[in-house]
Amino acid sequence: MTIKKFKLYSIVLFVFMFLFFSPFIISLAASKPIPPIDVVIEFDKHPAIPGIAIVNLKLIPLIKHSNIDVHIELPEKLRLINGVGKWSGILEVDKTETFQYKIYIPDNKTYGLKAIIILKMITGEAVRREEVLEINPVVKKKELKKNHTQEEKGRGVIEFKGE
Repeated sequence: MTIKKFKLYSIVLFVFMFLFFSPFIISLAASKPIPPIDVVIEFDKHPAIPGIAIVNLKLIPLIKHSNIDVHIELPEKLRLINGVGKWSGILEVDKTETFQYKIYIPDNKTYGLKAIIILKMITGEAVRREEVLEINPVVKKKELKKNHTQEEKGRGVIEFKGE
């Protein structure tokens, strides 16, 4: 085989490999990682609506330590009676941090309580994760728990946000 034929075969092989593998490489580069933290947001017990509901937010980091900001967003009509609306700190691996909120629900309408978790990476990037607990007076007790470590419809939004 001459050098010209070898170069031609090499170029053809390279082009074929590029065309074949580029969709896989692009799809891998486009996927966003899930923050290395488990998030559980749930009612402490079945709430009396209208009235006061107790909501627990549990954060379980899966890496050595995580620099995290947490805050709760309530719809306009709901009021936070007790609990820390914003928190920043470092969580250690396998150490669950639980936040408890007392929330006043004024009527029988459906609302969404949003927990926003921002994980600050060592690289300076920040990964933002939002989890929503639906407050709906007509759902059954078994449907009130929402654990996002399982795949389910309505899973919280996970997106990158530079800070």
